[in-house]
Amino acid sequence: MSPQNSPPEPGVPLLLLHSSMSSKAQWSRLEQALPAGYRVIALDLYGYGDAPFPDDPEHFSLEQEAVRIGQLAEQLIGAQPFHLIGHSYGAATALRYAYDNPDRLLSIGLFEPVAFHLLPEQDAAIKQMQSVGAAVTMALAAGDAATATRHFIDFWSGSGTYARMDRDRQLLMDRYIHKVALDFQALFNEPLSAADYQRIDTPTCLLWSPQSPPPTRRVAALLGETLPWIESHSVPGGHLAPLTNPDQVNPHWIRFLRQQEA
Repeated sequence: MSPQNSPPEPGVPLLLLHSSMSSKAQWSRLEQALPAGYRVIALDLYGYGDAPFPDDPEHFSLEQEAVRIGQLAEQLIGAQPFHLIGHSYGAATALRYAYDNPDRLLSIGLFEPVAFHLLPEQDAAIKQMQSVGAAVTMALAAGDAATATRHFIDFWSGSGTYARMDRDRQLLMDRYIHKVALDFQALFNEPLSAADYQRIDTPTCLLWSPQSPPPTRRVAALLGETLPWIESHSVPGGHLAPLTNPDQVNPHWIRFLRQQEA
């Protein structure tokens, strides 16, 4: 029996999309904190965790990432509408999915989507991210995954963070950096604009942190002015707050989800 014809499993479906350099495991604290009544489905994005690497890296796009999420959702929950929460690159993927599938979602939760394609070309924030992306790409082209990873990790978590990691952790991050380069490619080449995203009229909760780098705060501010049905809240902890400060982040998701169910 296909998923579309199977009786739905109990609980309102809630799909979770992680950030770059992470996996579905990042959502364990949220899963533990959620009240009864949700069917939690944490997914690995392309190239992370147990997910395959994209078949055609040269032409990889954010649309392809979102299409795969839609395929997995159809396999797992059929035609049921669902809540969708994403962090960073996962939040940018959630936005693209919401644009393409406006009737599938009950609500959207976003933590600092790295939708840098929404920023004007002359914005200093997009130039900063282009510089980071170029450093990652150049190091990989030279066969130096460790340097590429260091550029990426230290930008988000502070200078010296990569050097302080134990070797096993560094090796895992070095393996993921090849997908990170594709994440940059997908984000910088995404054709949709802020005006396009105005059609997303799904209830949306946007979280951001004043300790985050300027590029993600700029995107969050732009989305706060763009999405028609949005609430926005600041939390401490910086861009990685869903991992480092879950006790400050997760209550916002839980309150928002309860509000939608009510």
